Amino acid sequence: MHKEFMGLSDDIHRYIVLELFLKTLERDRDHVSHLKMRDVLEEWYNSKINDTFQEFKKLRDFLYKKGCKIEKHKSDEMMTYYFILFRGYDETRSYSNIALRNWVAEEMKRLLGMKYLTLADRK
Repeated sequence: MHKEFMGLSDDIHRYIVLELFLKTLERDRDHVSHLKMRDVLEEWYNSKINDTFQEFKKLRDFLYKKGCKIEKHKSDEMMTYYFILFRGYDETRSYSNIALRNWVAEEMKRLLGMKYLTLADRK
């Protein structure tokens, strides 16, 4: 495999996690309407969605400039598969849905200022 592609592995992982985290924030924001502090929470969610989207967009643009495209290929109850195209190389990566959920939870912990795992901790 191409050395530069291997060097982008953490960025590809981060891209997938940020995309899922953004969807999770948007979905969760829609469920705060029944809470007493909904106005404050909606404002917080909107702010964090905007911040996360900006971070996601920077990463997406960076990967695009490097020649990398990532698409969700398919999903079932246990696994989600992503198709990654990098300058003529292609790869299908499989992620456990439980692992993806755990990484999204770590991203929420980071956003809340709690102790969280980083990509370096997984190695």
